[in-house]
Amino acid sequence: MKWRVAVHGAVAIVVLSCSSSSQQVSASSQPVATVPPLEGLAQIVVANEYKSGYKRSLFGENKDIDKDGCNTRAEVLERDSLVPVKKTGARCTITSGKWASAFDGRTWLQSRDVQIDHLVSLKEVWDSGGWAWSSAQRSDYANDLANSITLNVVSKKENAKKGEKDPSNYLPPLVSYRCTYLANWVAVKVQWKLSMDQSEYGRIKKLLQGCGSTSSTTTTLVASTSSSPSTTTGAVAPVAVGSTAALLASITVENEYTSGYKRELFPHWKDLNGNGCDTREEVLIRDSLTKAQVDPYGCVVVAGDWLSPYDGARWSDKGDVDIDHVVALKEAWDSGAWAWTTSQRTLFANDLSDPRTLLAVTDSVNQSKSDKDPSNWMPPLASYHCTYIADWVAVKARWKLSMDQSEYGRVKKLVDSCGGSSVATSLPSTVPSVATTAPSGVKYVSPGAFCAPIGAQGIAESKVSYLCATTSATGEPYAKGRARWRKG
Repeated sequence: MKWRVAVHGAVAIVVLSCSSSSQQVSASSQPVATVPPLEGLAQIVVANEYKSGYKRSLFGENKDIDKDGCNTRAEVLERDSLVPVKKTGARCTITSGKWASAFDGRTWLQSRDVQIDHLVSLKEVWDSGGWAWSSAQRSDYANDLANSITLNVVSKKENAKKGEKDPSNYLPPLVSYRCTYLANWVAVKVQWKLSMDQSEYGRIKKLLQGCGSTSSTTTTLVASTSSSPSTTTGAVAPVAVGSTAALLASITVENEYTSGYKRELFPHWKDLNGNGCDTREEVLIRDSLTKAQVDPYGCVVVAGDWLSPYDGARWSDKGDVDIDHVVALKEAWDSGAWAWTTSQRTLFANDLSDPRTLLAVTDSVNQSKSDKDPSNWMPPLASYHCTYIADWVAVKARWKLSMDQSEYGRVKKLVDSCGGSSVATSLPSTVPSVATTAPSGVKYVSPGAFCAPIGAQGIAESKVSYLCATTSATGEPYAKGRARWRKG
């Protein structure tokens, strides 16, 4: 085994070459990368790709490397199935099981519906260093079972979309998996001493910097079937945490994409968690001030008590209440969702994992809001403006949605007036209260509104004292344990 310098274009690339007499380089001899992704990225050589000579047959994939009678595809299918697999004929012919595709969150029961994806594709490996490997080393990579981030069970159609692309041209549609995907990509490239071209390196670095705490975690094995959220959970991305000003600074400012929107492109009011209640009914139950009465047949809310945070109005007839997407579906489309898959748009339209995404509000107020952003519409209740802006920014940051210039300017002005970095947007168990300020400087509270901190005392315009509590005066817990102003 020796080092040699290969000159490709104007770039000199140092590569590890094996002579015909060298020993086979096994996968186990390539240590798994255990450094933070950005540190691992810094170790990678940036060079032009080697664009000639690739043939898939040069990698000898799906071999029975460990001589147990099962080829690599069968080994990965059995390893990654969430239930015991079923086989037919030969003991390693797998027909069914249960596989969760980390790329799109979909679950499959038939082996014919999934493929085994090389995270870093064989052609990408060839172009970034594998052209100089021995056939034994290429076979080791193509059949690597020592580090299960190298090979993944994914949806057949999604794998076809990925093809041979690197992260500058393809990212998994499941947003919550992207930071893991990038960390694993870097880990594989570090482990196998593969290079990156300039566009690949720049795109990955930018994305990893946006991954926050994920970029400081190690890039050791992350099992896709257990760590990636399912589409049924609604947990598609970490809930935005940090000050509103800091999150606002992370948002891209660009012109909107203003064509092609149709509401049906966002399948909504679905029962994604499989509990029998669609998203609209879930929000009505969650946001009712009193325990909602629900028809057990079909999960239909028949009675409740709702306080609209946009205008402070209180309603007992659900016909007077709309479920509002804080960032409207068309606004989401115009600012990035046009490039999402239907699966991702479905998750956004039915997101119950962050209560800031969907709110029960007065129907007429929701209609006046329509598809407008904060540069064209703000809630009529002025005391709710700071909370509304904080929620807007949190949703946009979480879903990696952009803002146009007028929207960004208006939002930034409002954030600054609300205290900028002092406006917390981490997901609390309680939400800031809806309060108005009297001319005398006394802060009045709105009965029934969300409040913080628990135990705080306030006064309504009626001069009646109110307490911030998680239960009603009779001791009945409020929905989701969120505190509200009640008499006390």
